[in-house]
Amino acid sequence: MKGSGRLEAPALVLHLLALCLALGPALFFGAVVAPASFRVLPTRDLAASLQGPILERLCWLLEGGFALLLATSWFLSRRWSAPRAVSALLTRAPILGVIGAVVIEKLLIPPIEKIRAEAPGLIDNLPAADPGRLLLARYHRLATAFFSVEIAAAALILLVTARLLLLRRAAPGAPAAARPPAPRLLDLSDV
Repeated sequence: MKGSGRLEAPALVLHLLALCLALGPALFFGAVVAPASFRVLPTRDLAASLQGPILERLCWLLEGGFALLLATSWFLSRRWSAPRAVSALLTRAPILGVIGAVVIEKLLIPPIEKIRAEAPGLIDNLPAADPGRLLLARYHRLATAFFSVEIAAAALILLVTARLLLLRRAAPGAPAAARPPAPRLLDLSDV
């Protein structure tokens, strides 16, 4: 891989930025935005109407972040001659993250929005046994599960990257040239 040595540092920076992109917004949405909107807004329908567009754009960020993680993980694992298991984790976890984001964006958000649009009023006012309300709850649980898988995939990539960096740092490098002894200009040891 001639010439890829100078690409190693930018690839690592891109890798770490993509990790921030895959982990940061997802944790912020799950820990801050979602609970706060349900707590502050008067109905669950208003909170859900706010979160739908935010979650869709978050999926776009996650898809891009995980795609970049896939590219940088592949490059870095080849460049650093990572063990096979580490290389497999680094290249397969981003695929899992992309799949999770696509499933939420394309397969779960549209039916949730459709159920909300077709509801005869506020979802909160429907009986607990209403089929639309039950289906909405099921889709919500699925979206939460896939969202958790995305966060777990990003955390796994972070841990494997940290381990790989530690292994790389601990590996012995090229032997350094022995330093010549410093000349003694003023030797007063015999006095």
